[in-house]
Amino acid sequence: MDRSPYTNPPKRRIGAQAVLLHPEDDRVLLLNMLHRPCGWLPGGHCAPNEPALEAVRRIVRLQLGITVPIDGTDLALVDYSPARMHPEASEGYTFVFAHRLTTEHAALAQPQELAGPDLLGLRWIRVAAIGDCCLPYHVLRITRAVAVAESGSCIAQFVVRGVAA
Repeated sequence: MDRSPYTNPPKRRIGAQAVLLHPEDDRVLLLNMLHRPCGWLPGGHCAPNEPALEAVRRIVRLQLGITVPIDGTDLALVDYSPARMHPEASEGYTFVFAHRLTTEHAALAQPQELAGPDLLGLRWIRVAAIGDCCLPYHVLRITRAVAVAESGSCIAQFVVRGVAA
């Protein structure tokens, strides 16, 4: 039996993103990033040995300056991205958490200088309009996460490039 997948596993990305819902309506928070022509969800890569839940809390705090009480019941979906989608990108999984912010958190969320010069700003976009400002797989990722969050179910979905598997 070939044991190389266990002894020398392939490089994989593990990411964590937050679909942050406005407290009063159906808008989600998107980041404006320097090198991305579309809206982007708060989040990023998990550090080595960092669980996705801890990573999403850390990165949201770093990017937006707010401590959001995201917990395991906010896990909306796990999205798998094969390496073949982008030659420079390795295979990976993104854990997507959906959380409705409090009025206070929504008002305090601001781009943070510590997040780096690529974070230019943020905006609130209605779910129905995200197709105008997001990549197609992000549209699917966001709409599925919002649907799970609004259903009140804490059962996450496993998806591949935004499509239910």
